[in-house]
Amino acid sequence: MSVAERLTRIRRFLGLSQKDMGKRVGVSGTTWQNYELENAAPNAHVLAHLSGEGFDMNWVLTGQGEMRKSVASVRGPDRGFAERGQPELARNEAGSHIFVPRYALHIVESASGTRMRVEERSLLDAIAFRRDFIETELKADPARLLAVEMPDDSMMPTFSAGDILLADTSEPKTRGGGIYVLTIGSTLLVRRLQMKIGGSVIVSSDNATRYPPEEIGKEDAANLNILGRVIWRSGRM
Repeated sequence: MSVAERLTRIRRFLGLSQKDMGKRVGVSGTTWQNYELENAAPNAHVLAHLSGEGFDMNWVLTGQGEMRKSVASVRGPDRGFAERGQPELARNEAGSHIFVPRYALHIVESASGTRMRVEERSLLDAIAFRRDFIETELKADPARLLAVEMPDDSMMPTFSAGDILLADTSEPKTRGGGIYVLTIGSTLLVRRLQMKIGGSVIVSSDNATRYPPEEIGKEDAANLNILGRVIWRSGRM
């Protein structure tokens, strides 16, 4: 059973039409229909709504466990987050945690044969974070976050392969320099961006010796869709 099929099962469990289900989780009926058709993936805001209604995000995203939440513990509470696997949040802890959707990065070859750091925006699973950690320490809106995992050394030494990155989607525009999650066409990247006075954008990796910077002209920069600014990372030793 796919994520789309599990979302359909939730809607039918609630006895709602696609239009009414969309209203219930804060999206349009067309958007919810696209979830069921696998044309789109639910964002953190939608997942938070479903979690608040008692549906288990581990089941929604992976098919493991039960549709409704059951009693269990969260891995790594001292870190402020937990990668979602077999363990599930206890009922009395569910309100203190939020779920951030995670997407995977992949290496692909461009038409010229050069290696590019891109990802197709496919939903993998979710990571549970303590709500107070997100709101107090990161000062972010939990519903406006997404997570990605760095697959290699393109952002070394700032980020290492395997680091989990949180991006704040409420900051979709560049503010001076910064590291952003962005899309160009149908691909998604994690890059450092620098705006130039003429309207062009410098897109660079911190490991510049292996991944040279590129300048995107003003016209092409208009097609640069900035999803959010990276605000946190979890590093591996």
